[in-house]
Amino acid sequence: MTTRREVLQGLIVSIGGATALTACGGVANVLSTMPGSAPRFYTSAEYALVTRISDLIIPRTETPGAVDANVPGYMDGLMTDWASSETKNAHRSALRQIKSELDQLARGNFLDASDSVAGHSLAEFDAAAFEQNGDASGYKRMKGYVSQSYFATEEGATEELKWVAIPGRWDPSVEI
Repeated sequence: MTTRREVLQGLIVSIGGATALTACGGVANVLSTMPGSAPRFYTSAEYALVTRISDLIIPRTETPGAVDANVPGYMDGLMTDWASSETKNAHRSALRQIKSELDQLARGNFLDASDSVAGHSLAEFDAAAFEQNGDASGYKRMKGYVSQSYFATEEGATEELKWVAIPGRWDPSVEI
């Protein structure tokens, strides 16, 4: 169950964090891991896991997905430059737990599983984590990091959160 404090913290990170990043010279300064370069906080295995989970949580559709928006690089930059030692340790511990659970659900290495098996495994893990008595707070935080990071990127903010004044077709003259 999400507490009011957790909701407010999420809002502060997603709204205030993006504003603060812009005021501090832009997101590019925090985004330390550009596509193709080595991560600074994550190990290569952790980075691969974060990338795979991000891609499954927010896949590419008619809008860019999490990997297209470089969410893993953004998260690597936040963990490197902004996260406290306590947050870093909790995040690493959560990644180990998530990997172990997903490997069991995929009946092998989650990272090597096909897209359908990986997607099914993550969906099953997600459902269990968000059950009434689910105990996967590390995964819940991870999913929050992915979604908040996505909407703080240019792609997420400009293409996914696009405001449409009049959605759908508008007929100025309709018979009543």
